[in-house]
Amino acid sequence: MMIVGYAKFSKRHPYFHIFLISSLTLTFLISAFILIEYETIELAGVIILIGSTLPFFAKASKYKQQYLSD
Repeated sequence: MMIVGYAKFSKRHPYFHIFLISSLTLTFLISAFILIEYETIELAGVIILIGSTLPFFAKASKYKQQYLSD
């Protein structure tokens, strides 16, 4: 249900979706860099949190391609 809702939301608001994905990617890259460079283990939680959202976005994208395409 949440996947369908986000798929519809991202279809109606593509710029917000792009901003959200870009900010998550940037946060992931910065956290990975700091984790590798400074060995700050606290940022591993951020990486795991962002990584756990990937299946959600993948399923929403698949739903959008199958059922909401123009």
